[in-house]
Amino acid sequence: PLPTPRDFIRETRGVAATEAALVLPFLLALGGGVLEFGMMYHQMQLMETGVRDAARYLARTPNPSGVESAAKLLAVTGAVTPGAPPRVRTWETGHVTVAYRSVANTRPATGSRPYRGGDIVEVVRVETSAPYAGLGFLALIRL
Repeated sequence: PLPTPRDFIRETRGVAATEAALVLPFLLALGGGVLEFGMMYHQMQLMETGVRDAARYLARTPNPSGVESAAKLLAVTGAVTPGAPPRVRTWETGHVTVAYRSVANTRPATGSRPYRGGDIVEVVRVETSAPYAGLGFLALIRL
């Protein structure tokens, strides 16, 4: 005899395979997104550490403009001498910018200065941005 629709409803063979086929694309997309986000966050942390190292290096030198190229190299590679690999594959010293600003460090009525140092303090600002290559999962879903 031919099976009826009621027989198909009661049939349990292949249910797990069907459910897996329906859920697997969503699980792969979720796993790929988590992996891509984790890689992007890790690279962002490496770049933040490099910029912080460069700013600290410049802040501790008597003439920051004289060692600006070494500070940029320190940000990108973690070393002030050439030859070390970059912290992030797509990050180059050209992506790092350094700006200086002179700030009056006058003593207010309370008696303590806002910054350590003399009457004029040079504030150093280090910024960067670099293209994110990643695994390509975000580009695959057009993000």
